[in-house]
Amino acid sequence: MKHAIEVAHLVNGEVLSVRTLCRTREWRQVSAAVGFVALMFMAAMALVTAIVLGAHRVLYTPEYLAVWTVAATAVAWIIGRRVLARARRYAVGAGIDNDAFAGDELDLVRRTRDGYQLTVLPGMTGTFAGGRSPVPIESLMGGSGTGSRGTRLHLGPDTRAEINTGTTTFVVRSIEEPRARQTPGRAFFKGLARPVLTAMQLTAVVSLLGATPMAVPISEADMRSSIPADATPWEIEKMLRVQAQNQSHTLYRCFDVMPLECHRPGYVAVGLSLSRQGEVRSNWVSRSTFGIDCPVEQCMADVISNWFFEPLPASMRVVLPVQVLRTEKLKPAAHADAESWRRCGRSREVN
Repeated sequence: MKHAIEVAHLVNGEVLSVRTLCRTREWRQVSAAVGFVALMFMAAMALVTAIVLGAHRVLYTPEYLAVWTVAATAVAWIIGRRVLARARRYAVGAGIDNDAFAGDELDLVRRTRDGYQLTVLPGMTGTFAGGRSPVPIESLMGGSGTGSRGTRLHLGPDTRAEINTGTTTFVVRSIEEPRARQTPGRAFFKGLARPVLTAMQLTAVVSLLGATPMAVPISEADMRSSIPADATPWEIEKMLRVQAQNQSHTLYRCFDVMPLECHRPGYVAVGLSLSRQGEVRSNWVSRSTFGIDCPVEQCMADVISNWFFEPLPASMRVVLPVQVLRTEKLKPAAHADAESWRRCGRSREVN
């Protein structure tokens, strides 16, 4: 027959607390803890989803769901085991999470595979009755159930024990398993909030790190040219200069095959014949600060032919000045040494 254990805590004969240990309440607390974890993770997941969508970013759904599912399952499993371990014992000691204060830290009552057990330590007094006349607890010390943490006594269906330690008394008795359901209180869920919130914050950070910008469809406004239809030729030329300068970095590839002396900033005047749609019909380099020793004009012409410009009010020919901001590359060590020896030899000849 299933039975429960009731433990009453008394100080100077006054009852301070009464707690009942039974299997039904154990699994009820575990179910409440797992449901609390699931509810909190679902709420946090919805909040993260709203934040991501509000920031115009997206998440890969299978990976996003997998991360939150694994995290929620792991947290629920860990907390469920802790709640089950705590629900099946009556702990006394100086800790804040203990059921009652005592000078020694121990599980006064604990449910094991063999049933409920009462643990008594040397120095405790009282009586123990298990289907027979009460006997002093001191006479049971040193029996077969004695271990490093005291003597363990089996609590059967008809057991009653009274343990005295100083001014504190614990009355332990077997009762029928209560039928009334006891809902965990606010303190129960408050104790679970901190580890659950910590796990949710870490999961949210991992999810936000995997968010990518949301793809925005191109509208007619995006396809509309920034060059007004009533713009003057000079205004059109200024806008084309900006567009050409934004594409000038593509000219850098023409310098990669050139000698080190050619890796310097310069100026190039690019002549373009543009259609009304902004396509380059023909191009030429009208002027360049890179001379015969740096023949990059043909390469520049090939690169410029792939440039793109916004639609124009009408087709036109224009010469656009482009500034090439090219910094000098570092010279190799051997080249630098040869250059220094050459300069040193020249200085000796002058002397």
